[in-house]
Formats: sequence, C-alpha cells, structure tokens
Amino acid sequence: MITKAEQTKINFLKTQAEKSFYLNEYKENVSMALTDEQINSGLVYQDIINEMKKSSTACIKMRRDIPLKNLKPYILEAEKLNVRYTLVDALDLQGNIGLVVVTKEPFDTNDREIVLEDIGDKFEKAGLYREYIKYFGEKLCTRHYNLVAEKLPEYKERFQELTFMDRIFGKECPICRLEKEKNR
Repeated sequence: MITKAEQTKINFLKTQAEKSFYLNEYKENVSMALTDEQINSGLVYQDIINEMKKSSTACIKMRRDIPLKNLKPYILEAEKLNVRYTLVDALDLQGNIGLVVVTKEPFDTNDREIVLEDIGDKFEKAGLYREYIKYFGEKLCTRHYNLVAEKLPEYKERFQELTFMDRIFGKECPICRLEKEKNR
C-alpha cells in the first residue's frame, strides 16, 4: 500500500515530468502543440495561427534547438498579433514537442488531444495522397482540386485550379503526374 505522502510525491513527480514535456508548461495551460518533426517539415500549421488569434492565448513557446527558419512563420505571426513568444532551451525537456500555445486560463480537463494531427496523415485519412502537401501553392486539375475541396475544404485555398491557358502552355497537374508514375 502507498501512503498518502508517497502518493503526493508520485503525483508531484508526474506533474513535473508532464511539465518538462510541454516546454515547461502545465498540460492544462496548453491548448495546442506541434512536434519538432511537424515544425521541421516546412509546413505552416494554420490551426496554430488560428489559435494564436484567440483572445484566450497568453503566449507561444518554442524549442530553441529547432532551426529558426522553421520557427520564423510562427514568430512573425506572433509579432503581428502582439502575442508574446519565448524560445525555451531548458536541458530537462523531454519528448518531441517543439511548439506550444499557452492559454491564459487552464482547461478543466486533460482528456483532450493537444498535439495536432500531421497534415499528411489528414490527407491520407481523407483518401487522398500524402504527396498533396508537397504541392501547396501549385495548380491542380479540376478533378484533383475538387477532391480537395470536397474532402478537406480547409485546404482548398492552398491550391489553385489549372486554367485553360495553363494547359495550352503545357502545365500539368502534379497529382496526375504522380498517378502516372505510380501506374508505371
């Protein structure tokens, strides 16, 4: 049997370990997080930007050991929104969390997903190729553009639709090209 004092000590140690996982923040104060892998992918997670726009956001914290070029979109957005940001380089950090959005008020429950789902995984779950994310900002054929609009409308604005003139000048949909390569 564990005594009350021992249980208190165990709970304290668990809380400290959890805090070092979330860049020295308590889990109940973190609304969203990204892994270092997600940040280093070069993709900007719009969910984080949207969360930073909320009045409940106190600040964002980022790991100092992540290249600054990968953190820059979030830093620029924080400066634009007047959201405080901090680079954390504590030696006792655990895990792979690279960025957290910290709220002013703690959440009542810890039973929630904090780390955002990988964008590539979202595309796969929607029945689309993971490779779509490589072509953000490019033009897609009508079929593939409409697939994105139907299955993941929040990412529709990341693409443009090929025009008649694009086709005349030989521009090809990168997803169609990918399908051709996979079918060889």
